[in-house]
Amino acid sequence: MRGAWLLVGVVACGGLRASAQPPPVIGLPVEPAAPSGPPVEVPSVLPAEQPAPRPEEPPRPRRDDFGIGGFGGFGAGGATGAPGYNAAYYPTRPTGGGGTDLGLVRQNLSFGAPVWRDGGDALILTGAVRNTVFFTDAVLPASRRPFPDTLWNVNLGLAYTHKFENGWTAGGTVGVGSASDKPFNSINEMTANVSAFLRVPARNDRDSWMFGVFYSPVGNLNFPVPIVAYLWNPSDRLRVNIGLPFSVTWRPTDDLTLSFSYVPVVNVNARVTYRVAERVSVFGGFEWLNEAYLLANRADDRDRFLVLEKRLLGGVRWDVWERGAVEFNAGYAFDREFGVGRNATGNLRDRVDVDPGAFLGVSLRLRF
Repeated sequence: MRGAWLLVGVVACGGLRASAQPPPVIGLPVEPAAPSGPPVEVPSVLPAEQPAPRPEEPPRPRRDDFGIGGFGGFGAGGATGAPGYNAAYYPTRPTGGGGTDLGLVRQNLSFGAPVWRDGGDALILTGAVRNTVFFTDAVLPASRRPFPDTLWNVNLGLAYTHKFENGWTAGGTVGVGSASDKPFNSINEMTANVSAFLRVPARNDRDSWMFGVFYSPVGNLNFPVPIVAYLWNPSDRLRVNIGLPFSVTWRPTDDLTLSFSYVPVVNVNARVTYRVAERVSVFGGFEWLNEAYLLANRADDRDRFLVLEKRLLGGVRWDVWERGAVEFNAGYAFDREFGVGRNATGNLRDRVDVDPGAFLGVSLRLRF
């Protein structure tokens, strides 16, 4: 528990002052509040649902300057979505064998800050810390290795973009860190993720093409993944990313927003959000997520410790102030698997299954 409470203390002392969650990889950008000067956008792994703007509000800046989606479930290289902090508590539930139970607390802290901007060039410093503390006496059945007490994913990176005079935008990211039960124990627990992208505006000056590549040793796939997508914006109410990754956001009314995203191979996020008051929204959704870690002293350096989970959730979001919102959620997690493998598509070894059960969560989201 010391790791969990340590991270909570960090957030309590300084997390709320973070200027921007993570992200170590470029992703579909967070929609910022209207700035007083030239917009500086901080990327995120998956699109964050924001309250639909009222018709009388001024149009917000374009959101696709950083447009390649991140890869990695709960977060490749530590990224977890919009800047801020979130935590979830899973009460203990029986495991698939051995008469043991397993519960956990998962926390994520992400930030980002522009360090340089000159005309069409921008450089952003990003960082993320993810910590999961387990309550269990389970062992990995094949190796008889004790189940990890805690898992960490720490990442620090830089994101750079350049906008050419012809309207094209190019950029990339690089990040280093460690994702393990013993972070920075040796070079074998270190991680390095890189990405590059090129956005080419379409002839209608509304849509654009996206080309790129992404790699992270703790992503969904542990080899470089190509990016090819067409960003289709037929109206202010509909935005579709056709290709890899795939996403769609549709606002049929001023108060209702539907969103869906898919990142191969096991990352799905679907959500329905309805605004019930000026600053209050309710939501429901489905998520299929994964994490990957490099355990210390593993028998094969190519093996990764994988965490797979599906969950239904619902909750309420309160836009406390212009640039931040607090979210409370609860739900039901199922198909929960922990084990050793190369990719999420293969069969896991040393596998521990955990019975379905409820969870509670809270998050602070920031937008700049």
